[in-house]
Amino acid sequence: MIKKLRLIAATAFIAFLFAGCEKDNGNTNPTQTPPQIYTGYAQPGGVLILNQGARTEQNSSITYIAPDGTIEENIYRNANGTAFGNEAQDLYMYNGKIYLLSNDLFSPNDEKTDGVLVIANAETMKMEKAYKMSDLKFKRPEGSKDTLEMLPLSTPFENIAVLDERNIFIEEDQGMFRFDSTTGELNIIEGTFNFGNQGNTIEVVSSARGIIRVGDCLYCGGGGFWQSTRLLEIAKDKNKVNRVLPDLSGEFISGICQTGEREIMLATCGRGGEKKSYLIFVDIDKWEITKEKRIAEDISAEFFNTPGITLAGDYIYYAAGSTKIRRLSLKTFKAEDYIDVANDAPNAPYLNCNVIADKETQYLYVAVSDKYFENIIPTNNYLLIYDCSGEEAKLVRTIHNQTNYPIGVFPMSKFY
Repeated sequence: MIKKLRLIAATAFIAFLFAGCEKDNGNTNPTQTPPQIYTGYAQPGGVLILNQGARTEQNSSITYIAPDGTIEENIYRNANGTAFGNEAQDLYMYNGKIYLLSNDLFSPNDEKTDGVLVIANAETMKMEKAYKMSDLKFKRPEGSKDTLEMLPLSTPFENIAVLDERNIFIEEDQGMFRFDSTTGELNIIEGTFNFGNQGNTIEVVSSARGIIRVGDCLYCGGGGFWQSTRLLEIAKDKNKVNRVLPDLSGEFISGICQTGEREIMLATCGRGGEKKSYLIFVDIDKWEITKEKRIAEDISAEFFNTPGITLAGDYIYYAAGSTKIRRLSLKTFKAEDYIDVANDAPNAPYLNCNVIADKETQYLYVAVSDKYFENIIPTNNYLLIYDCSGEEAKLVRTIHNQTNYPIGVFPMSKFY
């Protein structure tokens, strides 16, 4: 039986997370306001699994693991009688609300969904607001050669993060956007996009994979073809990147972690299969690099929306799209093989999303299946839960066929 997730530890931990940042000039002003603790599906000891499903055959769903280990499937459908979306991409919780982002491209069995962006009560999963693609249009940025004044978002969506109901940040192939759910206004964030094809296309340069919130700001990587690898700070009520730390090492963004109260670590990598990665530690008050380590490891996030690395204790864990998990010590920077998932799920060779760790419990969540195709429903879906608090990983639970192509696993303590 799975160990009870340590609710008391999670509650003690979350108090330090929300140190604010003064937005106008990039200086910081830490505060220690403890967040409200929610009940129901939003309690810190629970875990949400966002199931993408076989998109042409199924709409998406959410599975919930309660702090006592009880599993409940289809919690959104059970609460509303409808599916929230098709081809789910990401979710976020803030201030008692769950924000669900989906591509919503298909209608399996002619079933309509609630929208591409759905806002629900996090404690009950009852839908409160829903937006279709037609509701989400932004003003053409200066420099675009598009003839339309108001432009549509495009799919696939990638990630979502929330500072408050007026600052909902969504990323897709054109850039990062700030959505105000109180007015319905959508704006593209200057500094997260560039113009391609001589101004005829808008192309993203930010990478919200693994975007994190520290205080009243969001942090993510950026770069690619148009710009050097960089760290971006996103602030409330601004349609422009707040601060940029440019010219960082590495070609692609793997992920980002909070490694101290006011320290974050950006992980960059080469192309998939290449072992030329960097861990870049940044003091977000001083806005400067405090340490950089090159590691001969493949930490690529592959094609997943989830980050290529996940942090628990003094280790980062990564799989680079495979079912063989390695870990690297942030004290010694030595890496080692840690888990071969094939030993515990030999008939499920496909990783469904990058591995996710719960920093509080030091549990590692690994989602695998026997198939991984958009139009095929797997025969076997596994969510394997490992206790990684010791030198050797211990499999504490195997959840079989109660998830469905998970695209993300979300320990709720991460939102406090």
